Amino acid sequence: MAKTTAPAKPAKKTVEPTPCLCGCGENSKGKFRPGHDARMCSQLAKRVEARELTRAKALAEAGKASEALKNKLATMLDNQAKRFKERGDRAVARAQAKAARAAARSGDEKVSA
Repeated sequence: MAKTTAPAKPAKKTVEPTPCLCGCGENSKGKFRPGHDARMCSQLAKRVEARELTRAKALAEAGKASEALKNKLATMLDNQAKRFKERGDRAVARAQAKAARAAARSGDEKVSA
């Protein structure tokens, strides 16, 4: 009886390390080191907030890495804009309340004079 041999296992592919796309200078097996995709989103969002980049350019830069990263950044920027508007609304409300208190105080002074 002839011996049968098991089929040969295919050789493992070796992945060449590539520079991480976040700009940290470290090498990764994929596009990013673990967690560095979020780092890149945060960096881009901060640059948009500082008006160093437009929203469209930041989304285009994130889109070079992947569509998922672009969507993640879009959500982050939407939330950032919402928080900015809420802070502005609170600041306006505080200024109006302060002006009303000042007007009330000046009205009280005129009555007592």
